[in-house]
Order: sequence, then structure tokens, then C-alpha cells
Amino acid sequence: PKPDTKRIITFANQSDYISFRHHIYEKQGGPKSIELKEIGPRFELRLFQIKLGTVDQSEAQTEWVIRPYMNTSKKRKFLGD
Repeated sequence: PKPDTKRIITFANQSDYISFRHHIYEKQGGPKSIELKEIGPRFELRLFQIKLGTVDQSEAQTEWVIRPYMNTSKKRKFLGD
């Protein structure tokens, strides 16, 4: 990193969401008084699929995929009637 840069980019994982934050910091007085200011943009990502390979590979295998919860008891009622 550059020695004079004041930008901080954060990727944080919390509750299966990846949060992105963009901050800058300023030294107010001494080395212990630093002010952190969020300048944006900010967004949240939710993982839905992990592929083994790159985006360009169409034959890449799927390592993990999100499976939404489905209440099958309601489905059985419709199929049984």
C-alpha cells in the first residue's frame, strides 16, 4: 500500500451476508486520535453459488449452491387431494 493513502475498504462477513464499506481516516491530534468517516458506497452481498474455476469456464463444477428452505407439508396436502 501507499504510505500516504487514507482509504480503507472493508469486506465483513456477518450472518451469511458480505458487507462492503468504504472509509477514509483523518489524524486529529496524536497517533491515538483517529477519526473514521464513511464516504460510501456501501452494499451487502449474499452468496448463492460457488463454482470451481473462473467465470469464463462454462464447464466449471458447482462446489456449493444455496438451497432455499421449502415447507413440504403444504406441498403434500396439494398432492394428496
